[in-house]
Amino acid sequence: MKEHARSESVFIKQLIIFNRYKVCVEIGVFRGGTTKYLCEAAKETSGHVYGFDLWGTHGLNKQFQMQYSQQSVEKILVEEGHNNFTLHKVDTTTQKFKEILLSECPVIDFAFIDGCHSYPGLKNDFDTIYPLLSPTGMIAFHDTLRIDGCREFVLDLRTKYYDGSYDIIDFPWGMGNRRAGLTILSKRQFIAINLPLDERCGSPSTPADIIKREKEWMRLEIQKNVAEQVDTSSIIVDKTNLGKLKKK
Repeated sequence: MKEHARSESVFIKQLIIFNRYKVCVEIGVFRGGTTKYLCEAAKETSGHVYGFDLWGTHGLNKQFQMQYSQQSVEKILVEEGHNNFTLHKVDTTTQKFKEILLSECPVIDFAFIDGCHSYPGLKNDFDTIYPLLSPTGMIAFHDTLRIDGCREFVLDLRTKYYDGSYDIIDFPWGMGNRRAGLTILSKRQFIAINLPLDERCGSPSTPADIIKREKEWMRLEIQKNVAEQVDTSSIIVDKTNLGKLKKK
């Protein structure tokens, strides 16, 4: 694998290990370069990787010929000692893709979206993944700096689709001098895991007050963005509402 691709894959691998993610989804497997690192990370967390790719001619003008296949990538991964993966040849715009996700990974901890780079394609993949994302889940989007569809969709995640439950950070690096860009969407996890503050180190507020203020902030974030979709008396968003982002 080329070094410029490896650096991004190592970063993603460490994110998975650090967050102890088990169910990992990759949209856009291609030749399995990143999949290898997802499998290595999942081995550390006793997890599993689910990969999806069209493995066919693609692109806005059908200009990209596929040089790999599901079988060739599976062979590569097995030869490298990986057995914690499941690959599917499928069009992610189809109902079949949604059915596979619901059947095999109804709760997703981590997703790497690197499939169709058009705005409609990226939005479709996100709209399918996001409702299944766990309360402490994370999504990584590739090529968000230099490709128009990816760049605009990330902008809209910050604006017209924003639901108050996640944070986004951009990394304008990757692919060597290309600097393709990687964007991370992370669910706001501190409140979701509901662990106590068990160490005092000089805060002006009590632990109870900190948690109370944090919950109120989160409630207001959700209320002002998706008030029509959730019970704003609670910061808990019902699973039936997850992913139903604000429409304008």
